[in-house]
Amino acid sequence: KRQQMNHPTPWTESRPARKIVSEEEFRPLLASQAHDLLLLANGFLELTPEQWTQRQLYHLFQASTDLETYLDDYGAKENRKFFRCRELVAILRWTSNAMSGLVHLHARSTQYQVCDRKLVDKLIDPQVRHSALGLGESIIRCLKALRSFWQELGMVWPDAALRVESLGAGGPSYRLMRDLADLRKESEHSAKAAKIAGRFLYLAKSLDENKPYVCNDPDELREIMGKYCREEQCRRFEARVHNFQSAYDNQISGSETEQNNPELRQLRGTASIALHLFEAATALSHLYGRHNMSTHFDDTDKLIMSELELSKIVVNTCAVGAYLALESAKKSAQEQIEQHTEATTVTLAIPDGLILHARPISLIVGIVNHHRVPVEAEIEGHKCSAASIMQMLVLAGSHSSHQSINFSGDNKVLAELEMLFAAALGEEGFDKLPPELQYLIPSGD
Repeated sequence: KRQQMNHPTPWTESRPARKIVSEEEFRPLLASQAHDLLLLANGFLELTPEQWTQRQLYHLFQASTDLETYLDDYGAKENRKFFRCRELVAILRWTSNAMSGLVHLHARSTQYQVCDRKLVDKLIDPQVRHSALGLGESIIRCLKALRSFWQELGMVWPDAALRVESLGAGGPSYRLMRDLADLRKESEHSAKAAKIAGRFLYLAKSLDENKPYVCNDPDELREIMGKYCREEQCRRFEARVHNFQSAYDNQISGSETEQNNPELRQLRGTASIALHLFEAATALSHLYGRHNMSTHFDDTDKLIMSELELSKIVVNTCAVGAYLALESAKKSAQEQIEQHTEATTVTLAIPDGLILHARPISLIVGIVNHHRVPVEAEIEGHKCSAASIMQMLVLAGSHSSHQSINFSGDNKVLAELEMLFAAALGEEGFDKLPPELQYLIPSGD
């Protein structure tokens, strides 16, 4: 049995040891691998950035991704001669990815239902178009620099071109009729509407702590990029928006809840704008943080893309645009919550002998976040969001001698908080929690 387990399978088979390949041997290998990208590059260079489509840019992104991976597999980032090629391909990869997102947003912005159409049409969309064209110019410079590098090595750059128009979308798109009945009760529709509006409000408020603003000073932009627009931060927020969209599409899209509450579509459309902006921000912040932005177009001092140009797109176009879009829909989200919830206030006594430390507070926060509707906690006039464990810890810690908390929010959420307090905030064991709160029990317990 043990011998069978140790026997190599197709996915665990050991690879042969790596050996050094000479630069002369690598050239024909690289030329073969890059052939499709070079043909695609010629097709792009025949047209102006205004003529490119999102689908064509996606093909460019995919081709440059494949080539960068190939170069990394051969260690090009540690080779003096091929390092510049690898950096050019990386710049091409991430600028085409970012431009693809912005072009997609520009093409669809008029189709999205939003709360503030004027904001989108007069401010966000023109800025998106301007930034996309700026990225297009950088892509052209990058393609020309790659061609120069190719020729400097004595490698053949093909004359043929993959015409970008052949990669355009073909014909109309089709979909089936939406006729699946939604048999939920009216109260369930209200709960769904309130929950998705609460998720949107939580998403919109998550940018408030690091509220972005338009900036053109190079030093200040550098500081903002380092503090608030790093790749991991942009990627995290992009994931939050995507999670909201997934929840909406799974629970609301095409349902009776959506038909009865058309305002919810505006929250979805606004989130789509924020998503495309942060997709571009993530790509460019990756480029900003991980690659050599001093790569030049030719023998002059002209950069393919300057640090200043890149940071302006990330901060002024993407982060500020996403913030303004989400901010414009906060009021609508709050109105949906108020329309579909029955708000009240309860005062809950902390059981004798118990202290509000991290574990019971995490259960309070778990209930609020499970329902995704705003709940406010208050002690002696000091208030905070009951959905934030940090805010709750500060509130409890600064009033450690107080034996009760006021909660304001939806009746259903407050009823479950009452159950939690009645069960000694879980401090006597999870088995004491009522069936309604079983979702608080960690998996495996």
